[in-house]
Amino acid sequence: MGSDIWVGAITTLVGAVLGGAISFVLSRQQLNDARLQRRETEIVEQRRRSEDRRFQAYSEFLTRTRSYRNGVEAYYLHADNRPTINDLDALLQAANDASALVFLVVESEETYQGCRSVLQAIWKARTITHGIEPTTLDDPWIELYPEFGRTMRQFQNAARDELGVGGPTHPWKSVDGRVHPERGSEPQAHVETQPGPWADR
Repeated sequence: MGSDIWVGAITTLVGAVLGGAISFVLSRQQLNDARLQRRETEIVEQRRRSEDRRFQAYSEFLTRTRSYRNGVEAYYLHADNRPTINDLDALLQAANDASALVFLVVESEETYQGCRSVLQAIWKARTITHGIEPTTLDDPWIELYPEFGRTMRQFQNAARDELGVGGPTHPWKSVDGRVHPERGSEPQAHVETQPGPWADR
């Protein structure tokens, strides 16, 4: 009888110890799973916030650049409603300010270079509108129009690719139907240009 009691007590004790150990292991596993789940959620949230910031920065830069491009177009093509040089400079400054946020949040080399190309086009337009750089064309807009179109499309396609936006990404075509490849997609002649505010970026 006494031995049976001891066996029962030992069995109960062993069962309690095993049960406690199993509960401890399960609790620890649940804590690890919860911690991992929280970490995954944080990573997803950080990625989402990063994408939102980049989308906003890229959209703002394109919008400001289009405003400047439209201003330059009006300057050369609409004599009856022509903006002043000061108006153009204000639009240029807004685009340049917007580029600062692009360089702060950009994550791909293609988008980075695309932004620099747009700024080069902006700076070229400024040198021409201010008479710093002469143009061989009677209508300078003919020279500036494809520069804006090509570089803005280059930046737009790179930004779409970086953000994982689906859909076609075509090179820019001018109104005459000519395709203007992005810089780097075909051999380019070396052209010396004056450094702009983008040169150190």
